[in-house]
Amino acid sequence: MKTLAIAFTNFGPYHLARLRALANRLRNDGGRLIAYEMAGSEKTYPWTISRDDEPFDWVTLFPDRMLESLSASDCESAMTEMLERDQPDGLGVVGYSRPESSAMLRWGRKMGVPTVLMSESQQIDHPRVWWKEAVKRRRVKCFSAGLVGGPRHRDYLGTLGLPADRVALGYNAVDGKAIATMADNFRNDPDARDGLPQRPYFLAVNRFVPEKNLEALITAYSLYRQTYRHEDTWDLVLCGDGPGAGSVARAAQDSEFATSIHRPGFLQTGPLSRWYAFASGFVHPSLMEPWGLVVNEAAACGLPLLVSDRAGCVETFVPEGSVTGRRLNGRDVASMADALGWLANLSECERTTLGENASAIAQDWGPERFASGALEAFEMAEAHENTRLVRS
Repeated sequence: MKTLAIAFTNFGPYHLARLRALANRLRNDGGRLIAYEMAGSEKTYPWTISRDDEPFDWVTLFPDRMLESLSASDCESAMTEMLERDQPDGLGVVGYSRPESSAMLRWGRKMGVPTVLMSESQQIDHPRVWWKEAVKRRRVKCFSAGLVGGPRHRDYLGTLGLPADRVALGYNAVDGKAIATMADNFRNDPDARDGLPQRPYFLAVNRFVPEKNLEALITAYSLYRQTYRHEDTWDLVLCGDGPGAGSVARAAQDSEFATSIHRPGFLQTGPLSRWYAFASGFVHPSLMEPWGLVVNEAAACGLPLLVSDRAGCVETFVPEGSVTGRRLNGRDVASMADALGWLANLSECERTTLGENASAIAQDWGPERFASGALEAFEMAEAHENTRLVRS
């Protein structure tokens, strides 16, 4: 492959780290990466990104528009125009429902260009309706290969008609090394904890939407505090924002322990790393979570983990045996409270060991993991297209 093209809705830190790693691998082999983003900003994730020199071609289709203002026809026509202009040799397509993704798939099929489906969907994310799954199968079967996070995601693509021998792993990678370095710098700064809770704290980082289960976490935290009524109990920090912020705020205010529940809001990567730096444990209670990239970040920063059994990353970052923490049942408040108490009552040495184990796993899930997985997927895609052409 000489020129690969990948599209995301709007570039955030995760995307840029992955794109840089892939672009550098391609450049070493004389290749080129084109990275399309649909809009210059979006409401859902208000990232602040500096646009520096990059090893890939950065193309923003609607630089002065917000993603939510774009119509489906806007996205489809603009993407098709870019592909006709650039004529890439391979396509990385995020999902199968966005309009620009549909346009990329149609163009790839028309031109005989290998297409890689980049997906983080798993079977348990939603109740599955047969006719919707049938529509997905028709779309998914059109892709040449897939790139996903872990075994659950690969298995789900299998149910939609993309066999496992054409699906690579490594999609859900983050630049854990960079955020861990920022966290370590804060830990080494004697003034960095000013303004943060002075007591140990559980940290959760989420969009404030119902599926993140934060109101249940607040209830579980209150039960933990009621059970362990002593001065060594931990605070709870909820980083993030979103349409459910009002409900989360009310749940926190109604708690008996409202003064111990902190809500710093949505934070960019630098300020967020300060909260990772001084957290004593990380909790992720989602009821629906295709992966959970914040778990990658927390693990990279050496935090022990309490992660929902619904999260796509749980098998990777909380393997059997509690070597990094515990899996949570977010549907059972009492068991979540028990998990909070279990973590808080471990010795500091035990928690450090859990965090070190988590950090070791995170080292295998940096941007290079994405680059390797993407190149493997593109090789699968090219081989499949070559075989299909021979058979036809």
